[in-house]
Amino acid sequence: MKLYTAQQIRDWDKYTIENEPIAGIDLMERAATALTEWYEENLDRYRDITIVCGIGNNGGDGLVMARLLHQQGYNLKCYIVHFGDHPSDDFKENLERLPKKISCEDIREIEDIPHFSDETVIIDCIFGSGISRPPKGTTLQVIERINASHNPVISVDIASGLYTDHYSTHFQSIINADITLSIEIPKLSMLFPENEKNVGELHIVPIGLHKGYHSTTTTPYFFTTSQTVQGIYKPRKRFDHKGKYGHLLLIGGSKGMIGAVQLSTKAALRSGSGKTTVIVPACGYEIMQATCPEAMCIADPSRNHIVASTLLSPFSAIGIGPGIGKHEQTAKAIRSILEDAKVPVVIDADALNMLAENEEWWDFLPENSILTPHVGEFERLTDIHFINSFDRLEAASKMAQERKVIIVLKGANTAICLPNGHIHFNSTGNPGMAKGGSGDALLGIISGLLAQPYTPQEAAILGVYIHGKAGDYTAIDKSVEAMTTSDLIDNIGKVFLGI
Repeated sequence: MKLYTAQQIRDWDKYTIENEPIAGIDLMERAATALTEWYEENLDRYRDITIVCGIGNNGGDGLVMARLLHQQGYNLKCYIVHFGDHPSDDFKENLERLPKKISCEDIREIEDIPHFSDETVIIDCIFGSGISRPPKGTTLQVIERINASHNPVISVDIASGLYTDHYSTHFQSIINADITLSIEIPKLSMLFPENEKNVGELHIVPIGLHKGYHSTTTTPYFFTTSQTVQGIYKPRKRFDHKGKYGHLLLIGGSKGMIGAVQLSTKAALRSGSGKTTVIVPACGYEIMQATCPEAMCIADPSRNHIVASTLLSPFSAIGIGPGIGKHEQTAKAIRSILEDAKVPVVIDADALNMLAENEEWWDFLPENSILTPHVGEFERLTDIHFINSFDRLEAASKMAQERKVIIVLKGANTAICLPNGHIHFNSTGNPGMAKGGSGDALLGIISGLLAQPYTPQEAAILGVYIHGKAGDYTAIDKSVEAMTTSDLIDNIGKVFLGI
């Protein structure tokens, strides 16, 4: 799914009006009908609704919703926030269509702002995705009054005050939504942690905007959905054999950290690698043989940490880092492996930290290698502390393009930055995955896919999606609190069955 800037979203509306063709007032009716149907299907038990509208087209959507919900027997009240002197034509038309039985009051001055009943749901339709400056004056006071209430708040398309595609610094003048009903696609700003309280639960409401615009308009931003992964996934054929699905080499572990490489190995096996070989310190050999019998295991000459490299020609992909530590001898071994590698390498954990400390290692990385840093590891790679996620994402994309690698910037809505400048945000995952071992499982999944007939780009996008979706299945079974990474790995098969 493509993601667009605020201007591109406006252009999409215009394109639909001109090429479907459909009158703007009728497109607004269609959008509001879809939004109303979502409310009826999901929140029907909440019968008292207050809709706070601006005087633009987002407010027009709210007026149509008020009319449609009134027809379905809901108790409706509307307020119109007059933040300017020029209402949109479609807003004025729908204000004329609003039944007289619906209470509709104007907010022009601070004293017009109501105290909302504790029994009502508030639907926020003040501003849409086109806002370009912070709310002020009476409008700001309305937003602050809504935020100070204890009412459930639903924002239509985007929380009023939140910028669509760049960083918002005016945190106190943005609606804090419990639910956002984003029309057609998510907005870029909804995918960053700073805006979590402004987005709440994100739901996408399709309204049938013209597919011609979507197919011809370019953007660097994408959102990975189930439809996306269906286009990537390669089903196996009856007469396939293990040789067709690659030979993965995993390198990791140190004294007290064998569990990390064990989790990576189990995840790689679940992701379908044809053969998997693991190099671990001698202290982990018996553990790996006993717990991962499907994998071949090589014991490093050292008992407590990796000190030796190996012949790399048999392997179609290499994963490095889980539990590996940063011993000086380990760093020498990893440098040697990177110098000899001819296939893309997946790098995580302390292997990333060693890369951050050894600038010359970048020259050894094969093109399209995949780096999977969390925020702290990425900031060590750049030696910069980023104030906000937009700047961090820009830096990650720049690094991916300049270094010709793939950066998997982990977190909620993990961002996959590609060398061509494209950025793919993930749609799966939950807070229960914020636990030790989760990143080790991700390295195993991506490495296991990379060993097969998946390109590095495909392995990164599909791997992150599978990891998150397995976590979602696990949260349903175990809860976000009680789930473990081992539980997640056990659910990888469910994800493949559902693709």
